[in-house]
Amino acid sequence: MTDLQIREQDGATVIEVVETECGALWQTIGPLVSESKKAIVLDFVSVSYLNSMNIAAIISLRNKITTGGSTLALANVQENIRSVFRILRLEKLFNLDLDLNEALASLKE
Repeated sequence: MTDLQIREQDGATVIEVVETECGALWQTIGPLVSESKKAIVLDFVSVSYLNSMNIAAIISLRNKITTGGSTLALANVQENIRSVFRILRLEKLFNLDLDLNEALASLKE
């Protein structure tokens, strides 16, 4: 059991990520991809720190989701995390500057 909050919003599945639960993302999201959830948003509103294992898990998650035909967007990524993502050139995989509404809208494009 994780502390990740999952809800449906505007045709997408929104998962509010908790810092201590980043490693459990695939355990939570895997079944959603299997259920053909096509649009998934990871909302980082409560996350102020990610370690390298968490970042690797997010990249792996993105790869599994896109391979399964779903789309993934990130929302409310804090500036310090955005900086690390940019150093790693992950802005090529993720739009890092979206709030929740913008992330939801990006999945409809």
